[in-house]
Amino acid sequence: MRRLLFLIALAGLACHSSSSPTDLASHGRLAGTVKIGPNCPVEQPGNPCPTPPSAYSLRKVLIYDEQKTRLLFTVDIDSQGLYFIDLLPGRYLVDLKRTGLDHSSDVPKVVDIRANVVTALDISIDTGLR
Repeated sequence: MRRLLFLIALAGLACHSSSSPTDLASHGRLAGTVKIGPNCPVEQPGNPCPTPPSAYSLRKVLIYDEQKTRLLFTVDIDSQGLYFIDLLPGRYLVDLKRTGLDHSSDVPKVVDIRANVVTALDISIDTGLR
Protein backbone atom coordinates (compact mmCIF):
# COMPACT_ATOMS: atom_id res chain seq x y z
CA MET A 1 0.00 0.00 0.00
CA ARG A 2 2.81 2.41 0.92
CA ARG A 3 4.49 1.71 -2.42
CA LEU A 4 1.26 2.38 -4.33
CA LEU A 5 0.77 5.70 -2.53
CA PHE A 6 4.39 6.62 -3.26
CA LEU A 7 3.99 5.91 -6.98
CA ILE A 8 0.74 7.91 -7.12
CA ALA A 9 2.48 10.84 -5.41
CA LEU A 10 5.36 10.64 -7.89
CA ALA A 11 2.93 10.68 -10.81
CA GLY A 12 1.30 13.77 -9.27
CA LEU A 13 4.67 15.50 -8.96
CA ALA A 14 5.38 14.79 -12.61
CA CYS A 15 2.03 16.30 -13.62
CA HIS A 16 2.67 19.45 -11.56
CA SER A 17 6.29 19.96 -12.50
CA SER A 18 7.46 23.36 -13.67
CA SER A 19 9.11 21.69 -16.67
CA SER A 20 7.44 21.90 -20.02
CA PRO A 21 5.48 18.85 -21.25
CA THR A 22 8.18 18.25 -23.88
CA ASP A 23 10.83 17.93 -21.17
CA LEU A 24 8.64 15.63 -19.06
CA ALA A 25 7.86 13.35 -21.98
CA SER A 26 11.55 12.93 -22.74
CA HIS A 27 12.37 11.44 -19.31
CA GLY A 28 11.34 8.44 -17.28
CA ARG A 29 11.49 8.03 -13.52
CA LEU A 30 13.21 5.37 -11.43
CA ALA A 31 11.64 5.16 -7.96
CA GLY A 32 11.43 2.78 -5.06
CA THR A 33 11.50 2.01 -1.39
CA VAL A 34 14.60 0.88 0.49
CA LYS A 35 14.10 -1.37 3.52
CA ILE A 36 16.98 -1.87 5.95
CA GLY A 37 17.17 -4.57 8.62
CA PRO A 38 17.63 -6.12 10.98
CA ASN A 39 18.58 -2.99 12.90
CA CYS A 40 19.53 -4.49 16.25
CA PRO A 41 20.90 -7.85 17.37
CA VAL A 42 18.41 -10.57 18.35
CA GLU A 43 15.46 -8.88 16.67
CA GLN A 44 12.22 -10.65 17.61
CA PRO A 45 9.56 -11.60 15.02
CA GLY A 46 6.66 -9.17 15.25
CA ASN A 47 8.78 -6.68 17.23
CA PRO A 48 11.43 -5.30 14.85
CA CYS A 49 13.72 -2.44 15.77
CA PRO A 50 12.75 0.69 13.81
CA THR A 51 15.14 1.89 11.14
CA PRO A 52 16.72 5.17 12.25
CA PRO A 53 16.68 7.96 9.61
CA SER A 54 20.49 8.08 9.75
CA ALA A 55 20.62 4.53 8.36
CA TYR A 56 19.10 5.81 5.12
CA SER A 57 21.39 8.83 4.85
CA LEU A 58 24.47 6.57 5.08
CA ARG A 59 23.44 4.59 2.01
CA LYS A 60 22.92 5.82 -1.56
CA VAL A 61 21.40 4.43 -4.74
CA LEU A 62 24.03 4.46 -7.49
CA ILE A 63 23.15 4.78 -11.18
CA TYR A 64 25.76 3.57 -13.69
CA ASP A 65 25.80 3.13 -17.44
CA GLU A 66 24.64 -0.39 -18.38
CA GLN A 67 28.18 -1.82 -18.44
CA LYS A 68 29.01 -0.26 -15.04
CA THR A 69 31.99 1.53 -16.52
CA ARG A 70 30.87 4.99 -15.40
CA LEU A 71 28.97 6.24 -12.35
CA LEU A 72 26.32 8.67 -13.62
CA PHE A 73 24.29 9.61 -10.53
CA THR A 74 24.27 9.18 -6.76
CA VAL A 75 20.74 9.31 -5.35
CA ASP A 76 19.86 10.09 -1.73
CA ILE A 77 17.36 7.96 0.15
CA ASP A 78 14.98 10.01 2.29
CA SER A 79 14.29 9.35 5.98
CA GLN A 80 11.32 7.13 5.09
CA GLY A 81 13.37 4.96 2.72
CA LEU A 82 12.08 6.48 -0.52
CA TYR A 83 14.16 7.52 -3.52
CA PHE A 84 13.57 8.68 -7.08
CA ILE A 85 15.43 10.12 -10.04
CA ASP A 86 14.38 11.26 -13.51
CA LEU A 87 16.50 9.74 -16.27
CA LEU A 88 16.70 9.87 -20.04
CA PRO A 89 15.32 6.71 -21.68
CA GLY A 90 17.87 3.92 -21.79
CA ARG A 91 19.32 1.01 -19.86
CA TYR A 92 21.08 1.67 -16.56
CA LEU A 93 22.72 -0.49 -13.93
CA VAL A 94 21.42 0.30 -10.44
CA ASP A 95 23.53 -0.54 -7.39
CA LEU A 96 23.91 0.53 -3.80
CA LYS A 97 26.53 2.33 -1.76
CA ARG A 98 26.70 -0.11 1.12
CA THR A 99 27.75 0.31 4.73
CA GLY A 100 29.45 -2.38 6.82
CA LEU A 101 28.21 -5.89 6.01
CA ASP A 102 25.24 -4.75 3.90
CA HIS A 103 23.96 -7.23 1.34
CA SER A 104 21.08 -7.04 -1.11
CA SER A 105 19.94 -9.59 -3.65
CA ASP A 106 17.93 -6.84 -5.40
CA VAL A 107 20.97 -5.03 -6.80
CA PRO A 108 22.99 -4.70 -8.91
CA LYS A 109 20.22 -4.76 -11.51
CA VAL A 110 19.87 -3.43 -15.04
CA VAL A 111 16.68 -1.39 -15.53
CA ASP A 112 15.09 -0.15 -18.73
CA ILE A 113 13.86 3.45 -18.39
CA ARG A 114 11.17 4.58 -20.84
CA ALA A 115 9.93 8.10 -21.44
CA ASN A 116 7.01 9.23 -19.26
CA VAL A 117 6.99 5.94 -17.29
CA VAL A 118 7.79 5.28 -13.62
CA THR A 119 10.01 2.20 -13.24
CA ALA A 120 9.82 0.78 -9.72
CA LEU A 121 12.81 -0.88 -8.05
CA ASP A 122 12.49 -1.64 -4.35
CA ILE A 123 15.68 -2.61 -2.50
CA SER A 124 15.88 -4.68 0.69
CA ILE A 125 19.16 -4.43 2.56
CA ASP A 126 20.28 -7.14 4.97
CA THR A 127 22.55 -5.43 7.49
CA GLY A 128 24.16 -8.69 8.62
CA LEU A 129 23.18 -8.14 12.26
CA ARG A 130 22.15 -11.36 14.00
